[in-house]
Amino acid sequence: MAGQDLKNNYYIHAAGQPDLLRLPRRIAADALDRIPESYRSAYLEEEDPSKGFELSVRIADVIRDSESEIASLTTRLEKIQTEGPAKLATVKQQMRDDAVDTTLRLSLTKAGVKEELLEGVIALLKKKNEFEAEKSDDGEYAVLARTKLGLSTVDAVVQQFVESEEGAAYRGKRTAPSAGSHFNQLQLGLKERR
Repeated sequence: MAGQDLKNNYYIHAAGQPDLLRLPRRIAADALDRIPESYRSAYLEEEDPSKGFELSVRIADVIRDSESEIASLTTRLEKIQTEGPAKLATVKQQMRDDAVDTTLRLSLTKAGVKEELLEGVIALLKKKNEFEAEKSDDGEYAVLARTKLGLSTVDAVVQQFVESEEGAAYRGKRTAPSAGSHFNQLQLGLKERR
């Protein structure tokens, strides 16, 4: 009996269905409505229309594979739609943080803060101030500091910090002009005349 059933029916694993889908190899025209809609196109009309329709196994397999691929792509798309915005937000925040760190590093270096203390000073300034990084039309980030007094440039915040008592410890020593400079030569010349 099982052999006869296989001869008269074609079984496939359809996407989204736990059980095998049974497709009769031949079917009457009035029974075609009982076949899942996507598989109806796998039935080809017999030469004699009164005999109904005959299943094309190849077409049924293509439909099954296509539905499986669609289900897989739908799952991937749903995953991207749920996880994508969070990943994008994380990347954007990292880019803003990097822009703030880079701007602070450049400003602190320009202000004469010792190289080995930059990371600590950056952390200290970030703790005391809120920094905003907005992407401009040219794709670069413009970084501003939000202080107790309002928005300010990063250079102004760094300069204020470096000139404060707290920031004095982080400044590098001012280098004396080299002995070969014009000013030093004039100074030496004045000392010799005395």
